[in-house]
Amino acid sequence: MIARQLTVVEPYKVELREVTLADPAPNQILVATECSAVSAGTELAVYTGTHQWLKDPALPDWKFPFRPGYSAAGRVLMVGSDIKDWQVGDRVSYPGNHASAELLTIGHERGRLWKLPEGLSAEKAALACIARYGFGAPVRAGLTLGRSAAVLGLGIIGQFAARGMVAAGCYPVVGIDSVPMRRNAALQGGINHVIDPTLGDALTQLKDILKARGAEVVADATGIPDAVPMAMSLACDGGQVIVVGSPRGKAQNVNFYDDLHRRYIEVSGAHGNMLFESGHHRLAGVWDINKAQNFLLGALASGRLCLKGLVTHNLAPTQLGEAYEGLLKDKDNWLGVVLHWDR
Repeated sequence: MIARQLTVVEPYKVELREVTLADPAPNQILVATECSAVSAGTELAVYTGTHQWLKDPALPDWKFPFRPGYSAAGRVLMVGSDIKDWQVGDRVSYPGNHASAELLTIGHERGRLWKLPEGLSAEKAALACIARYGFGAPVRAGLTLGRSAAVLGLGIIGQFAARGMVAAGCYPVVGIDSVPMRRNAALQGGINHVIDPTLGDALTQLKDILKARGAEVVADATGIPDAVPMAMSLACDGGQVIVVGSPRGKAQNVNFYDDLHRRYIEVSGAHGNMLFESGHHRLAGVWDINKAQNFLLGALASGRLCLKGLVTHNLAPTQLGEAYEGLLKDKDNWLGVVLHWDR
């Protein structure tokens, strides 16, 4: 079949190409994409040519031309002869690129797929794989019920970190971002309080809200290495700092004695892939990627994970370049972007 695929051919240049996909091999499934969602941090790092993996010779898949995207939803079109658990017509979520159709190889990292709950739209389900990266915050924190939480950075990953904290029973949940639209979106999504760091010291504002030294759980979703020390400062003594935004680069001026060791703070990484792989974290056996994705799809279907205010643009695939430019340069108006492959 003929499929359309979006490709970043070089920094700041996106093309929509047509390719021919073969029928599925025995261990493959052909899926028709209904919607795919944009993960701004990763995709903008590729679009601008700044993603560190683009320069790594050991990662040949991370080179231009590059096929972006890793979160999509659609329907099964064809099933390979060795596949027993899936049928034509099944509605599924999967880590798909921005393309009208995908051949998924079962057993490959990109060959996972999850059945949609009844009534869940493709537009919402397309965000599920992206949601896993923010959802690492409450999972990594462990006990969440009734614990105060703060999220630094309210881009798409920070929104899911904050909304995931709410879904996991944290209270109160405080979002911190200088962009008014992002703060408003967080409030629509059920976050209890927001802080504008341009109006004064964020820690002072957080103390005023919590009536405490800091939050019990802090998620850093900025993707900025130098924000990690700030996130540490926002935690209470003995608190947890969970890094969910990929910090590309090196932090400066980290005082490990006064800011971490002496205050008994725990700082943890929570990459949305590694966290849910067996054996990579202390909750191995309790959470894996399938449990995480099925939980997120169920939470999206029930409304427990709220999407209000999150998707600012529903676009045609030909508008991906416009979306990247908006996400990069117009943060007051662009946040969540979903591409609809019937347009």
